[in-house]
Amino acid sequence: MNITKKTRYAALLAVLSALAAPSVWAHATLQNSTPAKDSEVVGAPKEIVMRFNENLESSFSNAKVSDAGGQVVTTEKATLDPANASVMKLSLPVIGPGVYKVEFTAVGHDGHKRKGEFKFTVK
Repeated sequence: MNITKKTRYAALLAVLSALAAPSVWAHATLQNSTPAKDSEVVGAPKEIVMRFNENLESSFSNAKVSDAGGQVVTTEKATLDPANASVMKLSLPVIGPGVYKVEFTAVGHDGHKRKGEFKFTVK
């Protein structure tokens, strides 16, 4: 089998291109949030802000917040920041002290659904 330099070069370029673009295989992953995971905040936040590693599909991405008893406290649908579709925001009603759980579904450009959750405490 005679492999030419041109064939080897093309194969090398294909491998390097694949390695240089790992986000092609990535799914939407939560990078950070406000309030942060497992944080304690003084005073209730007015909204939850979640930042993902890629732009999300607004029709399929959402979130909700529940109190320690499992009662959902949010009434609105989460929205994407118009200036940055990798940022999801969820308005909160007035909430009191306690532990809250944020559950989210994030769908990125690849169409894969990722679910996750984190907690925060209001002092």
